[in-house]
Amino acid sequence: MSYRLPPLNGLRAFETSARHLSFKRAADELCVTPGAVSQQVKALETALGIALFRRLPRGLLLTTAGEEYLPSISRAFREISHATHRTAPALRGRRLRLGVAPVILSRKCPAIQGLTRQDQRQLRVNLSATGDLGELIDGRLDALLRPAMRSHPGLHLEQIELRSPKGVTVPATLLTLPGLAGCLEHRALVKILQEQNVSAET
Repeated sequence: MSYRLPPLNGLRAFETSARHLSFKRAADELCVTPGAVSQQVKALETALGIALFRRLPRGLLLTTAGEEYLPSISRAFREISHATHRTAPALRGRRLRLGVAPVILSRKCPAIQGLTRQDQRQLRVNLSATGDLGELIDGRLDALLRPAMRSHPGLHLEQIELRSPKGVTVPATLLTLPGLAGCLEHRALVKILQEQNVSAET
């Protein structure tokens, strides 16, 4: 059985843009230019023969067709991610390799300390004391937690506010390669960091 599919890059650009309602923020996640995202979405709209977004001066709005299309496309990407996680031997059971900059480790934030105590069914982490971007870029790390930074070409950035044992805010940035951003391990890591911070504040 053959499947009639629209451009897959366009589907990814559409799904990401729809989550952010912004070509610019979608481009940041996908590590391409906003113009490239816009062109991919336009090519998808042309292939489908419908408009998926209304382009506004300050962002995007989904059309009725876009609102109907988005849940199925998002579900399809989640299923692909889950199937890959279940099937790929290299991913199944492997610990997430997380680098944490020594300056952040020195603050002894409960969120970081808690990572090594997480239930293995939720997330298994190998934690290294390093802030070296080169280790992330060349594949020796899956994610890197560094002091807050605004941007870095080719990487997905997520801002995290950690708390020290004394309740002092420790701004940090979680960096990942685009392929890991949004996957099960990435979402679990962000969730753990956020939940540990809530626990530290209460």
